[in-house]
Amino acid sequence: MITTRAPVLLAALTILLTACDSGGGGSSTSSTASTAPTTAKAPPPYSGALVKEAWSGLPAYRSRVEMKQIERYGDHSVLRFYVTNLEQTPRSITFALGMVPSGNHDFKLIDPVGHKAYFPHYDGAGDTVGSRTWPTSHVSGVRYETLLHFPPIPQNVRTLTVLTPSTAGEFTSVPVVDGTGSGGPVAPRASSEPAPGSTVSWPMRGTTGKPADAVVDMYGLTESEVKSRSTTGNEEKIGLRADVLFDFDKATLTPGAKQILDDVAGETRAKADPAKPPIVITGHTDGKGSHDYNQRLSEQRAQSVLKELQARLGTDYQYRAEGKAATRPVAKEGGTDDEKARARNRRVEVAYQIKQRTTQTTETTTRAPQEGTTGGGVPAPFHPADGGTIATRTIEGTLFGAKVKRRLDVKPFYRDGAYLVVVFEITNLGPDDLVRPVTGYTGKNGGAFGSFGVVDPVSKTTYKSVRLGPDDGTVTRRYADQDTSVLNVKPGTTNRGFFYVPAPTAKTVTLDAGEFGQIPNLPVP
Repeated sequence: MITTRAPVLLAALTILLTACDSGGGGSSTSSTASTAPTTAKAPPPYSGALVKEAWSGLPAYRSRVEMKQIERYGDHSVLRFYVTNLEQTPRSITFALGMVPSGNHDFKLIDPVGHKAYFPHYDGAGDTVGSRTWPTSHVSGVRYETLLHFPPIPQNVRTLTVLTPSTAGEFTSVPVVDGTGSGGPVAPRASSEPAPGSTVSWPMRGTTGKPADAVVDMYGLTESEVKSRSTTGNEEKIGLRADVLFDFDKATLTPGAKQILDDVAGETRAKADPAKPPIVITGHTDGKGSHDYNQRLSEQRAQSVLKELQARLGTDYQYRAEGKAATRPVAKEGGTDDEKARARNRRVEVAYQIKQRTTQTTETTTRAPQEGTTGGGVPAPFHPADGGTIATRTIEGTLFGAKVKRRLDVKPFYRDGAYLVVVFEITNLGPDDLVRPVTGYTGKNGGAFGSFGVVDPVSKTTYKSVRLGPDDGTVTRRYADQDTSVLNVKPGTTNRGFFYVPAPTAKTVTLDAGEFGQIPNLPVP
């Protein structure tokens, strides 16, 4: 379970600004589509400063964000970066949606090879540990050194990706180094009016109590009509749709279930570690019927799957079957998609610990890639620019009374470790403000762009936003995407978006872009 110490205000305002159905609050839209040639290429490897320009702060303003490095200091790490206000007048910045009073910085660090995510240190008062940027304003043209504390980073990790709460998005391959000195600011302390062009530092915020570490697994999520999959660096969980395994209200496997379980057994034999038992088979039902009946049915179905897997895998593995009835739904029942939600909740899950490969070394990282994960891979080099547009879609309609026309420009995808990074821009063509920055983009997949996904056109498998930490059913669920970024809602403005998905094996995929529709034949590097 992810446990950050941020005040409830963050969660409340995040919901207010992002938690809309993909229908956009009853919006009516029409769309036009065009697809540019898919020959545009991602930029070559980059060796300069890690700098991007972006909308930052609340309200959004033009800024330059520069990552320096991540420094290890025993019981904590320090992210050191610089921010420059590119507007003509001073602006305040919080780097966290809804956190104006305390000035918290909602950055995240992710290890795309080791499948881990690191959240900032929060003290006993719910404030991030680091530079105190509020209520002081950024003077135009001044480069401000900013520090933020994180949990300790393992010695074998040489680079991490920084996810920023701005339209700069992700900064890949930020170096991780051993810190020297106190780990405090290096630049001179900012005066009330520093000179444009100078580099100065914010003062450090005082802390209350000992901060708690928050390090969680990254969950690669996929889903098809037959099964879903949740994969971390250590565990894989395969969810099999009960409707393709059993007849209604039955616990006897259908003939068609045998082939499905043959496939699951083959995957399990290749990936599961016999030295880390057991293989856990868990039955789940939907919410119809009494708890006692559902509990009994879920246990019986789990036992049926256990027997079939045991017959295929033999005694090299240990097994455990259990039933959870309707106590662990993966979809909310009772809404407009009630039947689909209930079908998703009726499932049998097979979970096991993944075998570990021997440690391998690359120029950029020393890590232990995981057998059976979504690829392992190596960290992506820094991308200072996104490359040319490879597809475009335009929609227009009414959102909460505002008349808006929006254009989606898809940029070349790229790989970062075990994941595919989906990059795009959304431009408000007016005539009104967008009202809510990400209206119409959230959805069932979770995250700021949860209505988006990547689809394998052959297997029909959908690759969804990578979740940071387990799904505990609360608003603390986080994803490798825009998350709490503030976007510019004015007509004529363009906002960059991104999200991470497990890297598909397909050479081309379809981008399910929510209200923008399906965009086929997009190349996967």
